[in-house]
Amino acid sequence: TLHPQVNAPFRALELGAGTGLASLVLGKVLERIRSMDRQCTEPVSFDTCRVPLLVNTVFATDFHPSVLANLRFNFAINFPAA
Repeated sequence: TLHPQVNAPFRALELGAGTGLASLVLGKVLERIRSMDRQCTEPVSFDTCRVPLLVNTVFATDFHPSVLANLRFNFAINFPAA
């Protein structure tokens, strides 16, 4: 879980990602949290508004070239703006 008082970048590393399912899910969760944070107008306290996250980075790695190509494709269709 994210600590309410921590306002720091979040980084994750998935080794041997294959299709990248874990990284894709985490990326979508972080995207959702960020969209909820943008709805806050005045982050006065944690009770009224979440502390916004800074830059979030999810690294997904693998070795085989065809797996990496599929991984890139999966991320491109799930995060077209990234």
